[in-house]
Amino acid sequence: KEDDRRHAEAMTLAERIGTLSVTVDARAGEGGKLFGSITNKEIAEALERLGINVEKHQVLLDEPLKQLGTYKVQVKVAAHLIAEVTVTVEPKS
Repeated sequence: KEDDRRHAEAMTLAERIGTLSVTVDARAGEGGKLFGSITNKEIAEALERLGINVEKHQVLLDEPLKQLGTYKVQVKVAAHLIAEVTVTVEPKS
């Protein structure tokens, strides 16, 4: 029963993450290239501001984001459950 409850909670969290879109502001230069990069830590913090508590290691990035734009980023919710969140990197005003 405990496993069923945890699985149901993970499914609910995955569905919620899938509907979310987060925005991260970053300093950028010409051509939309960032000064620095957006890492899994910044994405986890942006999700936390929306009430989704995930650890940075649950945010699956092959490499940090280095350009302005919109990205689909995978978040590992449970052992075999991965959700996708839309991350928009915008220039800092």
